[in-house]
Amino acid sequence: MTARRPGKAPTRSVTSRTSVRRKVPRRTVVATRPTVCGKRVATLGLALLVGFGMLSYRLADLQLTPDPELQEGLGTRVITQELPAPRGEITDRWERPISHSLPAITIEANPRVFTAEQLPFVVAQLSELVDTPPGVLMTRLSRDSSFAYIARQVDEATAEAVRDLEIPGIWFRNEPRRTHPNGPCSGLAIVGRTDIDHVGISGLEEAYDSSLTGVPGSVILESSADGESTIPNGEQIIEPAQPGQNVRTTLDRNVQYQTEQILAEAVEGAVGQRGIAIVMIPETGEIIAAANVQRSSESGVIECTTTNLSAIWTYEPGSIIKPLTMAAVLEANAASPQELLQLPEQLVYNVEGGTKTYRDYFAHTETYYTPTDVMALSSNIGTIELATRLGADGLYHAFLGFGLGSRTALEFKGEASGILDPLDSHVLELSNAAIGQSIAVTGLQMLQSYNTIANGGVHVDPVLLTDDVGLSDPHRVVSEETAGAVLRMMAEVVARGTGTRALVPGYEIAGKTGTSWQPCAMGGYLCDIDEDGNGSRHYAASFGGIISNDHGPQLSIIVIIDDPTTDLYGGGAVAAPAFAEIAAYAVRQLQILPSTAGPTGERVRADPAGVLETAGGSDSAEPTQ
Repeated sequence: MTARRPGKAPTRSVTSRTSVRRKVPRRTVVATRPTVCGKRVATLGLALLVGFGMLSYRLADLQLTPDPELQEGLGTRVITQELPAPRGEITDRWERPISHSLPAITIEANPRVFTAEQLPFVVAQLSELVDTPPGVLMTRLSRDSSFAYIARQVDEATAEAVRDLEIPGIWFRNEPRRTHPNGPCSGLAIVGRTDIDHVGISGLEEAYDSSLTGVPGSVILESSADGESTIPNGEQIIEPAQPGQNVRTTLDRNVQYQTEQILAEAVEGAVGQRGIAIVMIPETGEIIAAANVQRSSESGVIECTTTNLSAIWTYEPGSIIKPLTMAAVLEANAASPQELLQLPEQLVYNVEGGTKTYRDYFAHTETYYTPTDVMALSSNIGTIELATRLGADGLYHAFLGFGLGSRTALEFKGEASGILDPLDSHVLELSNAAIGQSIAVTGLQMLQSYNTIANGGVHVDPVLLTDDVGLSDPHRVVSEETAGAVLRMMAEVVARGTGTRALVPGYEIAGKTGTSWQPCAMGGYLCDIDEDGNGSRHYAASFGGIISNDHGPQLSIIVIIDDPTTDLYGGGAVAAPAFAEIAAYAVRQLQILPSTAGPTGERVRADPAGVLETAGGSDSAEPTQ
């Protein structure tokens, strides 16, 4: 055995399957910030900026110019419904409605639902129930449209009958309809009308349309995608409607209605063409009733008219103007009420090409006549002689002071100012004007002038709205003494003169008749002249009066009947009786107490006995030609 050397390690054999592991020193790892390129940052920032800009543009584009397709898709989920504003009422002085709106039903359809084969059958069924003509229904339902009217604002019975047909594609909608408690004609010319869409087109309905209309509201609802039904508990935004304001007039709807009925009967009885009647309170100028009727050119029936004849239609007033002439004469101290006058049988004036003759309808059997007699008997000759003392200029300015020749303060749409030209010194112009010929007035102007006499010579503007009562600026036209004297003269007209049929038992009536010639279409006062020179007259009969009791004048009324064609055509025969009927009803309706010592007696209407007018002539103002 061989001995090992001390300090020497034994030798290991190395083969291919063994490897020598070398000791590798450990390296220390140090964390460092990655290096970023500046260009990359700029590019990324620019990309973000461009993207944000494009998004902002698209948002603005959708808000300002929305895509119709997108809008349609969204609109089916949010719907807006209009809440109509109730139209205000037009009421009378007691706040009773004259014109107001009530619910009605409008029937609508989708024409695209009906096939060509179904359409004739559908039209035949509907035309039996609604007022729409079959031809109109066929045209409406044949259109390539999703909407058509079947009938608007029908009553419940009609709507129910159409519902019972159970026709697909027809639906019903509530819609207000303008109605009139006293009938569609009552106050029509003053109150006016609305069209089917509730827009005022005449009268007060038009003049105050913006106040009556109000402001519609709206409701925004969430609905299903097809828009057919709303989503329960969905969001709702409601903007309430603001109702229209009421318009309160000074009219009394019952007096208005009755005045229309009496007037229509009087025009029909006189076989006239049109009629006007106005009722007022003299002290305040309040209009209680304003009736306007006219004969239909188609049916020949007297019916209401939308034309406010009382303010638009002018006529030559005739003898009804004589109280104004007399007031001018007395105010100028050109005569006194009890002065004694000798009246010739006629007045003859030389004119170019011949003469002009004025006569009275009655024989002058008395030696003397007072101005009171002249008024009571409606003497043309006496009135002309007194006016001649005054002079043309004095009479002209007196008429202007009473309001003739200018529109009233109401200034109705289309209101006429009448015809009143300055009068020259020629006696013919003065004579004609003094007896109410060759000038033209409206019924409203004439009654306004009578109110001045009733008010002791003080002019008060006419008023139609209660809010305007007392806002007038009264001014004196003639003295209280003159007005009182003329009023007493007018009382004699009713007591013993041409106006006896205007008597109202229990009340003091002062008034004046008028029977005037009206100009013909071709000029002159003789119409339809034949080869022999014969023709006919176109008359206008009128009566204006003041009703008083122990407290003084309470009401004033004028009645005008145009072109009466019966044998009795004078103002005392046809207009005065209608005045009495209207006055008798008005004092009861307005609870005006009778006088404690007023005239009494029974009224007589259309009875020729005792009338001072004759069939062939009356208190006609125009001189005989």
